[in-house]
Amino acid sequence: MCGRAILISSVEDVAAIFGVDPVPLGPPRFNIAPTQDLAIVRQEPDAPRELARVRWGLVPWWSKDPAIGNRFIQARGETVATAPAYRNAFKSHRCLVVVDGFYEWSGTKKERKPHLVRLAKGGPFAIAGVWESWKKPDGGRLETCAVVTTAARGPVGAVHDRMPLVLDEEARDRWLTASPEEAPALFAEPSPLELAVIPVSTWVNDARHEDERCIEPAPANLG
Repeated sequence: MCGRAILISSVEDVAAIFGVDPVPLGPPRFNIAPTQDLAIVRQEPDAPRELARVRWGLVPWWSKDPAIGNRFIQARGETVATAPAYRNAFKSHRCLVVVDGFYEWSGTKKERKPHLVRLAKGGPFAIAGVWESWKKPDGGRLETCAVVTTAARGPVGAVHDRMPLVLDEEARDRWLTASPEEAPALFAEPSPLELAVIPVSTWVNDARHEDERCIEPAPANLG
């Protein structure tokens, strides 16, 4: 469930949609994988919202080894508030993960068929996330995040039983600002955003592939 993502919109478009100042995001990304950077929008107390790049794979503040982040790329909405790896981030460091789409797979391990999930109208959107800041031995900081998932909704259910929590504009504000007691209500609410699920080329199955071929529609007889 959501082991890869894309972000191909310009930083200017992202900044305008999310009401933040632009920051360098690098070239368009067609196959973002765990341990690579995701774009997030976050809001610290008494500060404006900001756009940032953080590593995908949450490293809890208490961890002794940053490699633990490889295990924590997704947090289940049902347990994110209580799981030791995520509860501090859920309480204090919720964020919006900005994507133009994410991939889900169907089929057997030998014949995994990738699908791109995006807005029906196209463009960047937000999925729920949590982030954390980990102190390095040299005194620096490593910022990381995890995607928060829920039961599959709408057309995604035909591909997988889980998906990231997709947030519309009103839900984005609530995810960032609601209390820890109120935020979980979002997991039970349907999103009004219309999603499209598109079978795509198996080129994306290899995380080393990072180009437009990842989002090419699959041949009709293979989709």
